[in-house]
Amino acid sequence: MEPAFNPRFQPAVRSRNASEKIKRPPAGYWKDAWRRLRKNWLAMTGLVLILLIALMSVIGPWISPYDYSEQNLRTGKNLEPSAEHWFGTDDLGRDVFVRVWEGGRISLTIGLLAALIDLCIGVIYGGIAGYRGGRTDEIMMRMVDVLWGLPYLLTVILLLVVMGPGLGTIIVALTVTGWLHMARLVRGQVLQLKEQEFVLAAVTLGAGTKRLLFKHLIPNAMGPIIIMLTLTVPQAIFAEAFLSFLGLGVQAPVASWGTMINDALITVLSGEWWRLFFPALFLSLTMLAFNAFGDGLRDALDPKMRK
Repeated sequence: MEPAFNPRFQPAVRSRNASEKIKRPPAGYWKDAWRRLRKNWLAMTGLVLILLIALMSVIGPWISPYDYSEQNLRTGKNLEPSAEHWFGTDDLGRDVFVRVWEGGRISLTIGLLAALIDLCIGVIYGGIAGYRGGRTDEIMMRMVDVLWGLPYLLTVILLLVVMGPGLGTIIVALTVTGWLHMARLVRGQVLQLKEQEFVLAAVTLGAGTKRLLFKHLIPNAMGPIIIMLTLTVPQAIFAEAFLSFLGLGVQAPVASWGTMINDALITVLSGEWWRLFFPALFLSLTMLAFNAFGDGLRDALDPKMRK
């Protein structure tokens, strides 16, 4: 006995065109990298922390009614965290909350500017050395080796002593030898890419050196370059905090995480823990967030990990 026909079921229509149709659009390199980055909870946590710290560094000094250099020596010295002063006050009666976020502005500005300058110099220098090759590459990289042999912190400290402390001086001092890592990275990437078929095709079609570098070679090396950029920012932030801690960074009354930590060291034993805790906390969180995001970005942009 044959089963009764059910009108809710219809026979499938098979066609050659329908079977060959792509159901899912192909994901590009950057879209696939973003998809894998979103699955990395540690990297996304670092990105959220970076955005929150950057946002508070912008709007934080405007939230509080106090100014970062406003002193209150009579009744406001070394007050504990309270509803009036959220992070307490220092030995001059200045609000620590405002000074922490003012220091965040200084540290993030120095870190980002130093990283961008290193990016520009390193990409151009390393790209030219890698593409030209031969004697040009030999001369340029020997200059890099000479600069590489100079102690980084010693060079920065000598420049600060000669030029005088200040925001611009710190940025110049950090970028004098800070671009060497980026130059070596870009040179290695260009040496690998310039023998690829798409570069030979561009040369055959008459592309010049400038077009080859900025339209073909460097864009295809942007993954490692971006990773190096995210790891350069925390290094510059830590270097600025260390120099400010030594008294060679920004000068009073300008706030910096390094100067705040230096000022608070002698007061920790007397019980004024908040003066050291909050700038050290946000400096550590910023370093941790950038490193976590950089590691996640490296995994996301690695072609070997694509599925």
